[in-house]
Amino acid sequence: MTPAERLGGIAAPPAVLHSDQAPAADPVAAILHPDATLVVAPGTAALGALARAFDVTLLMPDDPHGIAGAIGAAVMRPAPAIVAPGRDGAAIREIRVHRIALPLRDLYVSAMYLTASQPRTLVEMHLTDGSIGWGETNGTPDCAARTIAIAKDWIGRNAVADRNALRRKFARIGFDNRHGRLGLAAFAAVDLAAWDAAARHLGQPFAALLGAAQSTRPMPIACPLPAAVPGRVVTPAELATHMADTANTARVADLASFIAATWGIAAFKYKSAASGQDWDIAALTALRARLPDARLRIDPNGAYGTEAALRLCQAAEPLGIEFFEDPTDGLEGAARLAAHLRTPLATNMSIIAPEHIAARYRRGAGPQVILGDLYYWGGVAGLRDMVLVARQCGLTPALHSFYETAVGTAANIHIAAALGLETPHPMDCGWPLLAADIVAPDALRVEAGCIHPPQGLGLGIAPDPARLAALSTAEPVTFR
Repeated sequence: MTPAERLGGIAAPPAVLHSDQAPAADPVAAILHPDATLVVAPGTAALGALARAFDVTLLMPDDPHGIAGAIGAAVMRPAPAIVAPGRDGAAIREIRVHRIALPLRDLYVSAMYLTASQPRTLVEMHLTDGSIGWGETNGTPDCAARTIAIAKDWIGRNAVADRNALRRKFARIGFDNRHGRLGLAAFAAVDLAAWDAAARHLGQPFAALLGAAQSTRPMPIACPLPAAVPGRVVTPAELATHMADTANTARVADLASFIAATWGIAAFKYKSAASGQDWDIAALTALRARLPDARLRIDPNGAYGTEAALRLCQAAEPLGIEFFEDPTDGLEGAARLAAHLRTPLATNMSIIAPEHIAARYRRGAGPQVILGDLYYWGGVAGLRDMVLVARQCGLTPALHSFYETAVGTAANIHIAAALGLETPHPMDCGWPLLAADIVAPDALRVEAGCIHPPQGLGLGIAPDPARLAALSTAEPVTFR
């Protein structure tokens, strides 16, 4: 498998530039310099990602294999266009977009949601050789509509050679994506399906397209915990009554104990409803008492103001929190909190684009852990770039997740293995907490706190047609 095949072809025809500038002794430092506009350095995926994030042109002194084109960088000398082989049979001949709803074992309660199910959008992509790839994203009506609109334009394109070109067509610059995060999430579903289909066509596991040299391995996971466990579907008013009594936080600890006993899971993300410090501290205290050695995270989804968030975090620090995820909104608020806390801050809300990493680096304070996912980062290559850039900026990348089907979960397992994201923070995973999925309950194995990778080509997993149909909320939309 050539580098161009692995990366999905060229992102754009390589610009032919010339410079008398000598190669940088420290390319990373040169790119990060606030006055940099052009840096001469050997081409690597990590340097290419960093240069894109900081809007610096990267020139390569030599490019005998066309890698510059494959990673979207410029070259110093004229070179023939480098395009991945057409790969007979890799053309996309049909795409189906499915809409489903995933039932949850327990009511999900957070600062953003009060729901017993999660809508998801699935993309089923057929190549002319018979390979089938699967992708997934948010299931809201507006996201599903954008996914359908994007999928229509991919018919006839080559899943192996065109992935990067299609990514660039979607948003050459950020302004081109006029649907914001929604557009990124919709694109990610079609993009993931193309990566899965390409891997199956090439006879490779998904992780191999990300450069993984070995097979995937079991991944430690952290499960989400609802802010409250009323035991039934309730209205917001009923929930408020339940949460008025902090003794009810024991039910959250009961649920965590059940998850720990059933699957050996020892890391939990407590999803604060931001109803107040008294409830949150009572819940975290109950969790720590019941599970003294577990990793505990708290995520209020940015719903607390900076002062309230600071008081909450300072009160929670003695409980040994792994990190505070988005306790308040925005980079500025996070930077203020960081100055007063020993515990790391994490985010999947204030840093969701490469330029946000640059702003965090220049600011010098704020979240230390960047929780990335396929959806907010616009697909596989976008998430990979985030990981590469974060590490070069002294930040820690980790995987964010929600309640996804086995398709999204399998993608996370492959990505975590290929990019080394199983440490230091276990990846988010809500899959064990689904009441039903598009695959059989034993399709993914969770034991000893780890989720085992599916075996086979591509993602190694595909929906069971009967289970998919049972969870469907609309007729699939098909393009040929």
